[in-house]
Amino acid sequence: MPVYVPALEFTLEHRESIFPNVPIVFCSAPPKVAERAHGKPKVTGVAFRLDIAGTVETARRLHPANNRLMVLSGSSDLERALKRATQEAILALHTGMEIDFVEGLPRSQLLAKVATADRNTSILMLTYEEDSDGTNYSTVEIIEQLSARSSVPVYALYDTLLGHGIVGGSLQSAESQGKLAGNLAVRVLKGERPEDIPIVGLDTVQMMFDARQLKRLNLSIGSLPPDSRVLYREPTFWEQFGGYVLLGGAAILLQSLIIAALLVNRSRRVRAEREARDLAGKILTAQEDERRYLAREMHDDLSQRLAASAIEAGNLEQRFRESPVSGESLGNLKRNLIAICDDVHRLSRQIHPAILDDFGLTDALRSECDRFADREGVAMEFRSGELPANLPKEIALCLYRIAQEALWNAAKYADSQHVVVELNADSEFVHLEIRDFGQGFEPLRVAESQGLGLASMKERARLVRGTINIDSAPGKGAKITVQVPIPEGES
Repeated sequence: MPVYVPALEFTLEHRESIFPNVPIVFCSAPPKVAERAHGKPKVTGVAFRLDIAGTVETARRLHPANNRLMVLSGSSDLERALKRATQEAILALHTGMEIDFVEGLPRSQLLAKVATADRNTSILMLTYEEDSDGTNYSTVEIIEQLSARSSVPVYALYDTLLGHGIVGGSLQSAESQGKLAGNLAVRVLKGERPEDIPIVGLDTVQMMFDARQLKRLNLSIGSLPPDSRVLYREPTFWEQFGGYVLLGGAAILLQSLIIAALLVNRSRRVRAEREARDLAGKILTAQEDERRYLAREMHDDLSQRLAASAIEAGNLEQRFRESPVSGESLGNLKRNLIAICDDVHRLSRQIHPAILDDFGLTDALRSECDRFADREGVAMEFRSGELPANLPKEIALCLYRIAQEALWNAAKYADSQHVVVELNADSEFVHLEIRDFGQGFEPLRVAESQGLGLASMKERARLVRGTINIDSAPGKGAKITVQVPIPEGES
């Protein structure tokens, strides 16, 4: 597989002595050289076509103010042949531009000439492999040095120079040529006769440009010929980070939706809790109203009627004193009615203590403690400090009911011979503490079973925005501490 003209000519000249009877697949040969080689036995390959006219016309279109074209070429035999072909192609275009062919200048003179070129000049680089002194160069190296020293646009004919300083042009693609040659070689290896495989590759030119050079010369991509290929484009922010932006935006949107849903759920929960609290408050209030009504009816009606019946029974007892049987029966009836009246009076006071409305929380709790001590036969100690004069009734009732429930629990479960109730207040809170010295309990286990009326006490404290703390352990007794804030203006 000889590549380019010198290798192909060498292979054809010496094939009988070096590669006898071996098929040849050449790559990158000019059309005339390719046709001549293809006429020999077992030879096929890839030819190339230089689109000199396409590149020159593109340079004219992109730089309409540039009226001078400088064509740079080396001085080897192949380069001189390429120069002649370029001259013919440009003359056929009738561009009207001033054409300056520069051939084989030593590098220093070439760079100086380009550096002083008029700003209305465009450059067409052919190849620059050898100067007139016989010094060899690399065209890529020359292009890079020219681009660094000059602001005029440089065009070329080969894609191998793209990315080294040229703007672009209608470029022959070395990559496409190599792929075509490889495909031909595979076909030969599979048994096809090279003579039967036609020459390919004359359509491997493409408009290609360097985005960095376009930016340097202020040329827009929209001004390029259709189907142009632009390489070395610096990715835009969106191209570079668009995926991350979309992902981040989606994550933020998802998080926002989650947060919004959580806020809605929280609002609903708060509203539901408020409604539940209001409902519980209404239930307790209705319960207390019902208790107050029952207590009043029992005290004002039932108790009075029982007392009247007891008086009437006493009068009858006096009238039938001469009859021992009747007198004794009426006496028992009177005593039973008096006992029932006392029980109704006590039950009325327990259902709703009128003393709480008439004399306040301190006296109501003291009275409740005295009755507890008489009823249960335990040492009862009640201590109280000064309370606000206008303590709201709902707070007083809440603390009274909590103390009542705590004393009932102490009597039922604590088995304590000593109970202490302490009521105090400061500038912000009312404090209630009920302590027994009995057998105690485990608060967590009791809370799970909702026993001992703890749920009722906690709900009452919550309704007046108070807190309740229960400190107990088996064998250590129990202490219930309640703290309720005093509304502003009441302290």
